Amino acid sequence: MKTLETKVKFLTYYAMASTLFFSVMLFSSFTENNKVVNFDEINVKRINVVEKNGTIRMVISNKELQHSGRMNGKDWAKRERPAGMIFFNDKGDECGGLIYQIKKTDKGMVSGMSITMDKFNDDQVVQILNDEYLQEGNLFSQRGLIINDFPASSDLEERTKAYEEAKKITDEKLRKEKLKEIQEKQDSRNLMFVGKTRGNSQGIFINDQAGRPKMMIFVDDKGKPRITTFNDKGEKKDFITE
Repeated sequence: MKTLETKVKFLTYYAMASTLFFSVMLFSSFTENNKVVNFDEINVKRINVVEKNGTIRMVISNKELQHSGRMNGKDWAKRERPAGMIFFNDKGDECGGLIYQIKKTDKGMVSGMSITMDKFNDDQVVQILNDEYLQEGNLFSQRGLIINDFPASSDLEERTKAYEEAKKITDEKLRKEKLKEIQEKQDSRNLMFVGKTRGNSQGIFINDQAGRPKMMIFVDDKGKPRITTFNDKGEKKDFITE
């Protein structure tokens, strides 16, 4: 009888001690989340910065785990993107980023870095870019500030769907016409580039609202300062300052 009482007491004490132990561990796990932890060094493949309600605001990631992009509350299908940082607005939609990469192509090596800022519900409109192309031992580079714009009613998701539908058109001529129509009515227009071109000129290159060249103030690849203007027909006047 005493042996049974002893076993019951042991099991009772064991249950009480186990409950107390797990309660302390559970409480500690909650309080640890509110503490600031300092590290001298950390290796990580991806970091997600989120709001209290879980809305994503920034992703720092390697290439393998990079976020595919997000618009109108939906993630884009998985796709290859360079390593870097992707930024998201208060809605959780992508609004810009910092990316960088180097990769080998059929024609040579491509290396570059890009900082972009996006139009609301659309793609990039401000970009600081450094692109380098190494082909057959020759280096071609473009470095500078790019200003783009979209029609006021543009929407990245709708335009992407329109392109996907147009690509399904089997008639080559009709397909090209439809793709051109979408590009002209819905896609981005380059308004200005300030920097160095792939043709080794450096200056300011200004287009109109439709993306057509209007004025270029630059130094050409031979070191000569030039001013070039274009009329509505695309005809140009070229001034070379000696």
